[in-house]
Amino acid sequence: MIQGTVAIVGRPNVGKSTLFNGLTRTRNALVDDRPGVTRDRLYGTVYFDDMRERGFLLVDTGGFETEGVYYQPFAENIVWQQTELAIAEADLVVLVLDGKSGLHPHDEQLVRHLAKTKKSVIYVVNKVDVTQHEDRVFDFYSLGVDKFMMTSAAHMRGMDELLEEIEARFKATEELHADKRHIAINGTRIAIVGRPNAGKSSILNRLIGEERSIVSDIAGTTRDSIDTPLVYNNKSFVLVDTAGIRRRSRIDCKIESLSVMRSMQAIERAEIVLLVIDATQMLTDQDARIAALAAEQYKALAIIVNKWDLVENKTTNTAKEYTEFMRHKMKLLSWVPVLYVSCLENQRIHNIMQLVESIQSQYEKRAETRTVNHSLHKMAHDHTPALIRSTSKRVKFYYATQVRAAPPTFLIFSNVARDIQEGYKRYMLNRFRDELGFHDVPIKLIFRSKEDQKKRKQEEITHMSRQYDPGSRKRNPADLKPISWTGDDLPDFDLLQAQGYEFEVDASLDDLPTV
Repeated sequence: MIQGTVAIVGRPNVGKSTLFNGLTRTRNALVDDRPGVTRDRLYGTVYFDDMRERGFLLVDTGGFETEGVYYQPFAENIVWQQTELAIAEADLVVLVLDGKSGLHPHDEQLVRHLAKTKKSVIYVVNKVDVTQHEDRVFDFYSLGVDKFMMTSAAHMRGMDELLEEIEARFKATEELHADKRHIAINGTRIAIVGRPNAGKSSILNRLIGEERSIVSDIAGTTRDSIDTPLVYNNKSFVLVDTAGIRRRSRIDCKIESLSVMRSMQAIERAEIVLLVIDATQMLTDQDARIAALAAEQYKALAIIVNKWDLVENKTTNTAKEYTEFMRHKMKLLSWVPVLYVSCLENQRIHNIMQLVESIQSQYEKRAETRTVNHSLHKMAHDHTPALIRSTSKRVKFYYATQVRAAPPTFLIFSNVARDIQEGYKRYMLNRFRDELGFHDVPIKLIFRSKEDQKKRKQEEITHMSRQYDPGSRKRNPADLKPISWTGDDLPDFDLLQAQGYEFEVDASLDDLPTV
């Protein structure tokens, strides 16, 4: 059970994100020597026991910055605003101090600020890497604090003692809070991706109804990939806000390269990908690359055209013409649905989750084998495959079935598999998509010929032969009994007893009788 919320606060570059990763046993928070890396609130779950029965929410926050010490490019201190939200919802605050650089005037400001909030605070002096550095804590007693915890988050030193202190503080607290909106759930993962400053964070905030992610006019505001649980129509989803993905040649910063890598990983982990593009810039080559990246991994994909209110001189057919332009530029992705929204004006934002529901139902749909074969025979009858010149054979389809969903995958048996023309494969994809109800999702086709079937059966027989051959190099199972006998010594056949012996298999497909 998850009870209680702990917020980690402190000056920039004191080790808050490293401490967050150590306690949550993840690498979700970006870590770098440069100050001011963390901007958004990042939530994680920490457990007191290995059975994961008792735990709490942990919140990583941006550093405390004031005039004279400011590392962010924003006109307003919106990073600290996010930190104050984390402090307000927390039952316990962990104030991290830098034991290497020593006491700083901003530490005194933070101590006074936290005292006004009336929150329970644990004071942690981080970067105490070895026992000889423990005397660094003495300078911090001038803050008027009676007790300090000493840790080295980079070396996992003092983490158990910190967890014990948190657990003790929770036991002394009458009522604990853990916002269910931030507790990780098992749901359909939706990655919100796109180029920088396309409006991804704004869409996330509109969908969940709160300022979850920092929004500004400066490109590259989001750095961490932020997971946000959402329940819609009694269905669980996890929205993942990601950093903008620019062309590799334009990335000149280590932090941005790490953020882009996290965005790529978010696409891999997601079932549905929402590609957000800027309506004022049309569809760019980088947008098409991101869409192709998701399609290559057979992810359900939808294009969200944001900032539609900024398009001037719109007519009734403007959206239709825009869609035709995008489908012409991405001919192989003509099945991708397109939705036009405006976060600023809150136009059609509510349609996004409706579109997601429709895509999810198609993505997880299973078609009956009878219906699949009817569609296969019909498409082959309407448009016969071309003659294969190298072998002078014509493709014949025998049987087809859907072997999995998410993505919809069809296994097709034919006389040849590798020589089917790519154009005919696209024709089959479009027919399956139209006739089986997979209009807005990718489809994967797997072709298997008679030769492939024979090879698979031969491999299975060879595998069985090696498994039950006493002379095989593989280790024999302990319950098998290698034995040799002559025909006169053969015992009476007993099915149960026969399972304990080994047999040498010498057979091939050509020797098998024809049924």
